[in-house]
Amino acid sequence: MVGLDKLDQIPNLLVVSRFTIVLIAMGIILESGEKMSQPTREEIIDKLKMILLGKLTREEVADWASEYVMQDEPNISDETVWELLQIVSGVDLKDSPDEYLHVEQDIIDWINKYSN
Repeated sequence: MVGLDKLDQIPNLLVVSRFTIVLIAMGIILESGEKMSQPTREEIIDKLKMILLGKLTREEVADWASEYVMQDEPNISDETVWELLQIVSGVDLKDSPDEYLHVEQDIIDWINKYSN
């Protein structure tokens, strides 16, 4: 966890009024009214790799993907990207209180399947 005094050292971090933190690198736009741009297959795969490397949590990536999947009018024209976003939005589902439904091998398999 980064201390509040260190926030200015994090690249791509924007702090706006009321202490709302928006991670620009993850593409989340809050209260803007604008549609988010379509992510690429490579961006999604990079986020899956970041889970395996411990740089992002499953919950962070699932929340990011859900921002696209849960839109009233999704701006996703690439069917493969849409399919991958739907999969990734569930990467944080739990099979039990201590275990994820999708194991690390599932994430590796998705990376391999969608990298081609």
